[in-house]
Amino acid sequence: MRIVFTKIGDIRDHLIGVGLLIIALTLMVARQDDAFQNVRKASLTVISYVEAPLSNVRVYRSALRTNAALEQNAIMLQDEVSRLRSLRDENDALRALLEMREDSEFEMQPVRIVTKNLTGINNNILINAGSDQGVEVGMPVVNHEGLIGTVIITARNHSQVLPLFNRQFRASVNVEESRAFGIISWESDNLAELVINFVPQTIPVSEGLRVHTSGLSAQMPPNIPVGEVVRIEPEAGRETQRIYVRPYVNFNSLAEAHVLLFRPDPEITQLEDQWREAFR
Repeated sequence: MRIVFTKIGDIRDHLIGVGLLIIALTLMVARQDDAFQNVRKASLTVISYVEAPLSNVRVYRSALRTNAALEQNAIMLQDEVSRLRSLRDENDALRALLEMREDSEFEMQPVRIVTKNLTGINNNILINAGSDQGVEVGMPVVNHEGLIGTVIITARNHSQVLPLFNRQFRASVNVEESRAFGIISWESDNLAELVINFVPQTIPVSEGLRVHTSGLSAQMPPNIPVGEVVRIEPEAGRETQRIYVRPYVNFNSLAEAHVLLFRPDPEITQLEDQWREAFR
């Protein structure tokens, strides 16, 4: 009988597997041994040093994602706050206009500003009411702050308004607490000041006094607020003074208004026309 010996190479994989199994069993049995515990501690320490940078990278990436989400939420909240503030301002303006309409002795036509041209040259305002709504040329346009201008052109459902800040605008005004009557106009590119001319220097006027329409012109009723005196300058070589006025109306935020459906007394208008005709 012939005995066949197996080559080591043929059973190498089996021997390695048996060896690893023995080592594993030995480690399991000796897991409470101090030496093994030291090995475990050393391996955990090494792993912790290796894992720390990787953990920092994960934390950094997570922070980036969180930061991006927070920035997006902040933008959305800011947009919502801006929208709510705009609605609050519009609500306050509409409430003030409603109160003004209830207190006024004249009928009013509420309007919205369609376009504003306040570039400093031929300034004008377009409103969404015209002849079909009873708007006529010459009627004053106001809001809860004061005088805005007068209607100069009308269509059926829209009108052009000549604002205070236009070189063609004129109105007769009075300074409170005085008999300082004059014509207010706009004479510069400064969209913050108007000027009253033809006021005698003998009439004392001080800063802070209010200015309103005088009613001496048949085109506009009295006591419409216009603005506040900010400075006074005597005219060189004349006995008059120039009174500079800051208007009450904020034209930058102007969005709603009323047309004062005021019609001059026909008899006064006729007399003025006859007077002008007599001196032609």
